[in-house]
Amino acid sequence: MVTKRLTIMKRLLLSLFIITFFINAGSAQNKKAEKDSLAQVKFEKSLAAINDKDFVIIPEAYGIELVPISDNTVFLSYEKEYVFLQGQVVAGNAHTNRLTVSDYSQTTDKKGNIRSTMQVRGNLINAKIEISLRKGGGKADVIITPTRGDARRFTGEVVPRSESNYFKRTGVI
Repeated sequence: MVTKRLTIMKRLLLSLFIITFFINAGSAQNKKAEKDSLAQVKFEKSLAAINDKDFVIIPEAYGIELVPISDNTVFLSYEKEYVFLQGQVVAGNAHTNRLTVSDYSQTTDKKGNIRSTMQVRGNLINAKIEISLRKGGGKADVIITPTRGDARRFTGEVVPRSESNYFKRTGVI
């Protein structure tokens, strides 16, 4: 009688374990699907901002080593007809630089990543800016290659200008 109860208890515990395992596996799949769909929404929102030419990228990390940064006074913004660069990390100077875009192109690779390239010209900076938006999120890799000086690299999220909390100084050059 005692062995029969132990056998029933073992079967019951084993069944409970199996049910719990499958519930957790299903929950993990739902979380992954939710995470993937959120990343796709961010990508589409970022792409729409780039296509509207009305976005801000605040660097989260810069340089080849990707040194972390958190400063809303350092940014790249595209405001309809002008690109603004502000901050030493982005512009290489302490000014708010207004640049005119003279050439703009956008391509999509086989994986769905978007690459925007533009030539910009201003009082202190003439450069080529490359923005690579990776499929599956709103993060972009940016390379600014000035005609004089070293290239500047940073990574940040592409955000519509209306939703960004960047701080543009007065006295635009």
